Amino acid sequence: MIRFQRKKRRHRYILIGGILAIGGFIVVGSLYKDSLPFLDKVSWSEPQQVSQLFSTYRENVTLKNKLATENQDEANVYKLEYENKALKKILKTEAKVKAYNPVTAIVIGRSTNNWNNEITIDKGKNQGLKIDMNVLGTNGVIGKVSKVFSSTSIVELISSNLRTNRMAVMLKDKKNVNGTLEGYDDKKGNLIIRKIPSEAEVNVGDKVQTSPISSIFQGKLALGKVIKVKPDEYGLTQLAIVKPSSNFNDISEVIVIKAKNNG
Repeated sequence: MIRFQRKKRRHRYILIGGILAIGGFIVVGSLYKDSLPFLDKVSWSEPQQVSQLFSTYRENVTLKNKLATENQDEANVYKLEYENKALKKILKTEAKVKAYNPVTAIVIGRSTNNWNNEITIDKGKNQGLKIDMNVLGTNGVIGKVSKVFSSTSIVELISSNLRTNRMAVMLKDKKNVNGTLEGYDDKKGNLIIRKIPSEAEVNVGDKVQTSPISSIFQGKLALGKVIKVKPDEYGLTQLAIVKPSSNFNDISEVIVIKAKNNG
């Protein structure tokens, strides 16, 4: 997209430069016609000047329209390529959770006031969706169904800082270590895992997944990787900062699977 903008600006500069050059040539010809003999061959009557300017303007309009069409065509190709890649990722993820009778849905709404809290998808009761069903993106879990209507549903994202958004997680190293997802840093885009036992060995790069002991989420769904570990505020447990597997600012398609209490 940046390439399109640069190309558009470059052509705009050429058009403006052309108009200025022609206008300058006319002014110079009018002022120095007697001093420059070769200009005698050019007619500098006012009607011709106006005619030339209008002719140049029409050519510029034609060229501008042509460039706009070319830019739009390139933008459409870029959009199709992006959607094709996204669809391939969703299909690949869907194949991995085939046992859960997955339902693919498209995001149709997202409020700027609740950007990190929820999204609206185009599937609901008519497609078999129920409250607490797990919702996946292309790279891992992103939330759960919180409200269901006939043909749409609300999904509460795990990036939400609502008190109801808590979940048991499992950190994978030499042993499985349990913790609790209790927050999201919306400035840096990281998940915050608390209540990790102080004696547990947690390292940067460890994978984080949903825990099998969760009452709602299926176990072993990808959440992200640890990027920092430190003692909590009281020094009794550890706190882990996790870079999520999913990009919460770029959610267009999702996959809904059965939750434990719906099975």
